[in-house]
Amino acid sequence: NLQDQNIQFIMCGSGAALDRLKTLAEGLDNILWLPLQPFERLNEFLNLADIHLLPQQAGAADLVMPSKLTGILSSGRPVVATAQQGTQVACVVEGKGTVVDPADTEAFTQAIEALSNNPELRIELGLKARGYAENNLEYSAIMRNFDNELEKLI
Repeated sequence: NLQDQNIQFIMCGSGAALDRLKTLAEGLDNILWLPLQPFERLNEFLNLADIHLLPQQAGAADLVMPSKLTGILSSGRPVVATAQQGTQVACVVEGKGTVVDPADTEAFTQAIEALSNNPELRIELGLKARGYAENNLEYSAIMRNFDNELEKLI
């Protein structure tokens, strides 16, 4: 749906779904496929994006918080995530990107297009994402919050 837009997708990794995804993407020239990158390059790789995408199947957001969301938020870039309202993923992403229903491909596409056309909003949401990561996901912040919770128990 975004083939005619000035949007480049970078897909990175390997796994069971890679061949199927590449087959589905045949003929699309706005996707760059990269192998899994070394951990040492993770920060550089995450900072490459203007927008991060976190597509998930319906119900997945109820099961576990995706570990990649930590790096995405830390990068200071907005995220478009598929999650049902009220899930932890939706609550974390809200105000730091856009949340759409997992079954709504059109809304997902529109969210990507809207952010790609609004650099000011990307910056605003990205700053909020980075602030959230610093205040909630950074080691010292986690330990401080843990200490505060322990003090409440005493």
